[in-house]
Amino acid sequence: MLCFLVHAAVFGQNMALDTLVTKRKLLLQQVASPETDSLLLATTSLLTERLFNQNDRRADAYLDSLLQLSETYKNQWGEGLYWRATGKKYDVRGDYTKAFQAYTQAIAHFEKLPIDPYDLTYTYILAGFVLNNNGLPERCILYLQKALPLARQSSNTNNLCWILDFFGDYNYYDSFGIRNYPKALDYYLQVEKLLPRSTSPNLKADNPHGLANCYQKLGNEKLAAEYRNKALRIAKEANNRVVIFAIYADLADIHEAKGDFSKAIEYRNMSLDFAGQSGWNEMQSRAEGNLYLTYKKSGDYKNALLFLEKHKAREDSLQRYKLQQKYMELRESYDAELRENKIKNLENQSLLQTRNFLIIMLLLGLGAVGYIIWTNRRLRSSNNELLTKNREIEEALARGQSMERKRMASELHDNLNTKIAAIRWRLEALDRSDWLATDQKILNDVLGMVQDVYGDIRLISHNLLPEALETKGLKVAIQQLVGTLNGNDKTSFSFVFDGIETRLNPAVEYQLYTITLELVNNILKHAQASHAWISLTFQSNRVVLSVSDDGVGFESQHTTKEGVGLRNIQNRVDELHGTWTLESAPQQLTRVSIEIPMNETLVTASYTG
Repeated sequence: MLCFLVHAAVFGQNMALDTLVTKRKLLLQQVASPETDSLLLATTSLLTERLFNQNDRRADAYLDSLLQLSETYKNQWGEGLYWRATGKKYDVRGDYTKAFQAYTQAIAHFEKLPIDPYDLTYTYILAGFVLNNNGLPERCILYLQKALPLARQSSNTNNLCWILDFFGDYNYYDSFGIRNYPKALDYYLQVEKLLPRSTSPNLKADNPHGLANCYQKLGNEKLAAEYRNKALRIAKEANNRVVIFAIYADLADIHEAKGDFSKAIEYRNMSLDFAGQSGWNEMQSRAEGNLYLTYKKSGDYKNALLFLEKHKAREDSLQRYKLQQKYMELRESYDAELRENKIKNLENQSLLQTRNFLIIMLLLGLGAVGYIIWTNRRLRSSNNELLTKNREIEEALARGQSMERKRMASELHDNLNTKIAAIRWRLEALDRSDWLATDQKILNDVLGMVQDVYGDIRLISHNLLPEALETKGLKVAIQQLVGTLNGNDKTSFSFVFDGIETRLNPAVEYQLYTITLELVNNILKHAQASHAWISLTFQSNRVVLSVSDDGVGFESQHTTKEGVGLRNIQNRVDELHGTWTLESAPQQLTRVSIEIPMNETLVTASYTG
C-alpha cells in the first residue's frame, strides 16, 4: 500500500522539471527500501511524462531508465507506469496506434491493482483522448465514464478536472456539433471551483482559456478578455506551448470574424510557431489547417494551397484511420472471446447434463425413451442456436462491409477529390494573358476534364453506400439515384414502384442497388438513349427489378453474357438465387428483367414512413 500512497504524494507536488531531476538524483543515492523504490518509480514516471509533454530530448533516456526500474522491481504498478509513459511518447509524436496500444497495456496492469485508482483513472483519460483525436468521441466518452466515479474518489482533483474539462469542450467546439455554450460554461466553472485542489499547471492555464471562449461566444467580451489574459500569463509562466497555441488561434478567429485578415494571419502564424515548439503533431496539423482556411477566405490562394498541402501531409502521417481500424480489431477480438467463452460454457453445461442423465438411465433402466425425446429437443435447440449464430455472423459481415465502403467513400471524397481540387486551382492560377488561343483552349479542355473527374469521383463516393439505402431502404435509394441522374443532360430517367413497401436484408438491398447502378452505367455509356425507366415490384413471392431504355439497342441473340458488366450482374443474381433476362434489338427498346425469390430470410422489417 505504501507505494501507491507515495506515488499520490509525488503527483500532489507541482514540481518543475529541474526540481524533479534533482529529487531523482537524491533518491538514487539513498539506501534501497520499499518506500525509496516507490518514490523513485513515481518520480521517474512523472519526470518522463512531463519531458515528453515539453518535447524535451532527454525524455527517451528517462523512459529507458523507467523500463529498467520496472524490470528490477517486477510489479504491476511499475510496468503500468512504463507503458503509460510509452503511450505518452507516441501520443505526443502523433503515432496514435502505438499510443493507444501502450495505454491499453498500462490499463491492463493497473486494473489488477486493488488500491488507489489514481493511475488507472488517469490512463483511462489519456486513452480516451487518443480516441477523440482520431474521430471517435463517443468511444472517448465511454472511457471517461469509466474514469469519472474513480476520479471522484480522489482528493487530488486533476483527473476529475480533465474529465469535466472535456465535457465542456464537447459542448463548446464546432467539431462535435453540439455548440451548447451555456452548458460548456457550466462545466468549465465546475473545473474552476476544483482548481485549488489541483496540482496540474496545464489545467490552471487551460481552464481560464475555456472560460474565455465561452464568454466570447455569449457576448461578454470584457470577461472573455480577462480570462484570456489570465490563461496566457499562466501558460507563459509554465511554458505551456499548447495553451499559448490555442489562445493565439482564438485571437485569430476573432479578427477573422471582423474581416481583419492581416491581423488574423499574424495570430495564425504565432499559433503555428507555438504548435511547432510543442512537438505535438496534432497541434501542428490543426494550426496548418487553420492557416489554410484563413488564407483561402482572404483570397490568398497561393498560400492557402501551400498550407493545405502541409495540412494533408501531416494528417496522412497521423494515420487516424489506422487507429480506428485497430480499435475495431481489438473490439472484435474482445467480442469474439466473449462468444467463445459463452459457447464453452454451453458445451460444458450440455456435457454435465448428458452425464447426469446417463447415470440416472443406467441406475433406473427406465430412461431410454425419455433420453431420446430429450436428445431430440436438445438437437432442435442447438440447430436454432446455430441458425441464430449464422445470422449474427452474416449481419456482422454486412456491418464490416458497410464500414469498409464508408471508409472507401470517405477516402475518395476527402483525399482524392481534395488533390484534384488542388490541381484545378493550380491550373486556374496560371497566367494566360500571353497564351495562344489554341493553348488556352487546351487548358480549358483540361480544366473541363478535371471537373468531370471531380464529379465522377464524387458520384462514386456517394454511391458506394448511400445513406438512404442504409437508413430508408432500396426504394428511397433508387428514387434519390434517379433524382441525381436527372441532373445530367443526356438521358431522362423515370422510376416506378409497385407492391407493399418492405425492407429487405441489407446485403440483398445492396446487391440490387449495385445491379441497378451497373445497368444505369451501361445506359449512360452505350445506349445513346433519350429516356430510361427503372421499375421495382415487391410481390408476395418475389422481387422484380426491371431497367429499360429507348436507345440504339443491339442483337441480343448474338450477345453473350461474358462481358465484365454482364458477368457481374450474373454473379450477383446467382448469389441471390434469382434469374434474369435480356431483351434487345437494333433501334428498339432494351430491357433487363431480374427476379429474386421473396422468402422470409430476405425480409427484415416494414417501412415506417
